[in-house]
Amino acid sequence: MTQMKERAVELIQRMPDDNMFYVINILQNPEAMTADKAADKEQAMEAFQDILKFRGRLPKDFDADRELAEAREEKYGNIG
Repeated sequence: MTQMKERAVELIQRMPDDNMFYVINILQNPEAMTADKAADKEQAMEAFQDILKFRGRLPKDFDADRELAEAREEKYGNIG
């Protein structure tokens, strides 16, 4: 038995019976865990491309820290 399998067996042996349902589900459906990775990666790349569309649209003198401070002051005022 490989070290990885030995480690898996040890982890399963220490696991409470209540959680065995999840282990069995994972072992029966390993392709379900990897099938969506391609779709997830494609979706992430599309989102990234959408973000890149907004690059460079801020004024040169934009101060993110100042904007954040002003937004917090507007929303929360002097709460604390």
